This record gives sequence, C-alpha cells and structure tokens, in this order.
Amino acid sequence: MSIFSTETIVLQMAAKDKQDALTQLAKRIEAAGKLQPGGFDNYMLSLLKREEEFSTAVGYNYAIPHGKSAAVAMPAVAFARLTQPILWDEEEDDWAENLFMIAVPAASAGDEHIKILTKLAAAIMDDDFREHLDQAKDASEVLDIMNKFTA
Repeated sequence: MSIFSTETIVLQMAAKDKQDALTQLAKRIEAAGKLQPGGFDNYMLSLLKREEEFSTAVGYNYAIPHGKSAAVAMPAVAFARLTQPILWDEEEDDWAENLFMIAVPAASAGDEHIKILTKLAAAIMDDDFREHLDQAKDASEVLDIMNKFTA
C-alpha cells in the first residue's frame, strides 16, 4: 500500500497561517482514514510539538511538517499547494507555498519516518520535481510525480 493517495492531495488550499494549513492538511489525512478514530487532536499535538522544536521549512518555499503519534493508524503523506505563500518560520523568515505532511504511527516511527523524510527532502532538491509539481493540474498527476521521484 502506497503512503501517497489522491485523497490527501490539495492543489488550491487557502490557508491564513501555519496553524490553519496544518489543521486543513491533517483533516485530509483524517478523512482518508489514516488516523485512529478520534485521533485528530493527538496527531495535531504531535505536529505542533515538532514545529516548536525546530521549523520544518526546507527551502524552495517548501515545508515538511511531520508527526509521530499513536493516533496514526497507517503511514501517509499529504501534499498541499497553497493559493498564497504563508510565513512558516518567523525567526528565519521562511515562507511555504508547498507542504508535504507526514503521518507515521509512533510504534514504527524510527526508520520509516526517516526514510520518508529523506526521500521527500531529496526530491524537493530536484528542480524537475519542483517544476513538475508546480505544473501539475490534478491530484492524479501529483500522485504520479510523487511516486516517480520518491521510488
């Protein structure tokens, strides 16, 4: 089973700030059935705690928020292309316009979490990957790009 799905891809997400973006994308992961029943708040706490420790902005107007939580039923990656860039890290003046959100069960977080994060970070460094994502017209196209560049 793939960690990517069209259900967790949003190409025109309007978010007023980081908190709003995290909430909207986490709700997508919940709606796709990737969280335990009633696990939304716990998963959100894991995302916010991670952001407090260190910003997940990775450059190129991308951020990779991620949470390891017992509230996660199965690993998933969501993607959002924002309608307007938002300030992701005020201290570093990092902005985000594209988000990859990783959800990983706490019990299997170690290796799996790092593998996903490493593959996404490497893909984001690739000019072709970013250009293809910018030009993608629908969720299926984004899914194909993500699978191709992170295989």
